Amino acid sequence: MLAMKSETLTRSFLGFASKAANILHIETQNDYEDALELIEHLFTEAKDSADDPLNDFITMISNAIEEYESKQEDIINFTQKANNISQESSVLRVLISQHKLTLSDFKDEIGSKSLVSMILSGKRNLTKAHIAKLAKKFDLSPALFFDSRAA
Repeated sequence: MLAMKSETLTRSFLGFASKAANILHIETQNDYEDALELIEHLFTEAKDSADDPLNDFITMISNAIEEYESKQEDIINFTQKANNISQESSVLRVLISQHKLTLSDFKDEIGSKSLVSMILSGKRNLTKAHIAKLAKKFDLSPALFFDSRAA
């Protein structure tokens, strides 16, 4: 009985693998776009439960996408650049974007526009007083401004 089930499972999987080869082993931009399109479809189809078998398929495709992206020079460069941006600068940028602020909007919490600009560019750091004022104004935990990667 087990031998027959094993044979059936093997044949089923080999059929699936041959049809999904370009998505499970992404080699081209078209394969990549197909994988992204399929995973978006699966996100809408999968039930929000750990035992949904589509979650295993999503994991397989996610791994293939991650492997492909890890070899793309533009994505590697973007990731390296993003990793070099300080946490405090990132939080400040998000606040500016979400609240549609200008640099001069931080005069009470940080000071001059030029100081805010220097902080955003990484030439200066926020002080404890800046962080305390920003956390209070935006109702945030001061911990958000500290880089957890440095710990």
